[in-house]
Amino acid sequence: MEYDYKLDYITRLFRKIRNKRFESYVIQRIWDLLNDDSIRFVTQQYFRRNDAGEYALTDLYLPQINMIIEIDEGQHIPREHEDILRSKDIMHIKAVEGVCIERIALCDKNTSKAFTMSEVHRQIDVVVEKIKESVAQLGDKFQPWDDELWRPEYYKRKGYFRVSDDDYIKSIDDAAAVFNTKAKHRGYLRAAGFDVPNKENVIVWCPASNNKLWSNELVEEENKTFIFEYNRDLQKRNEHVQKHVKKTGQETRITFFREKDDLGFNFYKFVGVFEIDKSKSLEENKCVWIKISNEYRI
Repeated sequence: MEYDYKLDYITRLFRKIRNKRFESYVIQRIWDLLNDDSIRFVTQQYFRRNDAGEYALTDLYLPQINMIIEIDEGQHIPREHEDILRSKDIMHIKAVEGVCIERIALCDKNTSKAFTMSEVHRQIDVVVEKIKESVAQLGDKFQPWDDELWRPEYYKRKGYFRVSDDDYIKSIDDAAAVFNTKAKHRGYLRAAGFDVPNKENVIVWCPASNNKLWSNELVEEENKTFIFEYNRDLQKRNEHVQKHVKKTGQETRITFFREKDDLGFNFYKFVGVFEIDKSKSLEENKCVWIKISNEYRI
């Protein structure tokens, strides 16, 4: 049975955190008090901690208003040093990306004494009001959470894909529909790329991280983003590299990387526009694609 996307999403989200009883209680109460399914919740969201590629894990993230909510439980107190480092990491995120951070404490940080339910509820009420205020301040700029956002018609109206907008599509067929074409099928298999109509040497590419025959690795090196694409069979790998290195004209790839989120949903996330780096491809004996843009205008 196929459920409404939002209902499916929220039930999976709460099932994921069901063993974290205090965190689950706080997040469910926030959801209930808001009573607004236009606001999207993301739990256990990863954020870049520093330029070394390390990440911090947040308790709750509201992407439309760029707000992090941290739930400070009792067991955090003995690990004070670790918690301080974590706070500094999140503050670094705030400085760089403009993230607003709210905290809900379940105990007194000085005495370690647990707060009463009424005190926890008071803090939750404060955070709920701040969420509502942030949404109100955005006004018409607030983008409601709607599964229409990931349908082809939405991107046709929007007119572009942008990495910072966290744009993604649900399937290769949906990607093809955005560009008014159809994805190629090879028997029961669907090809991972297709030509963009009326655009020479421009294709939409939807690679998975790896499968039995191919590996596609999204890598960041020296503030540059690459995708290493190669066949696991050495001879076929060599042929593939030579084909693209010797190819006349520069091929542009509008790229959506296949991912599975923590809730079990499969999707194709827009990761940018890439071109072949011929010298690096020869050096690595892999097709190395370098990102040239974080945005593509349809």
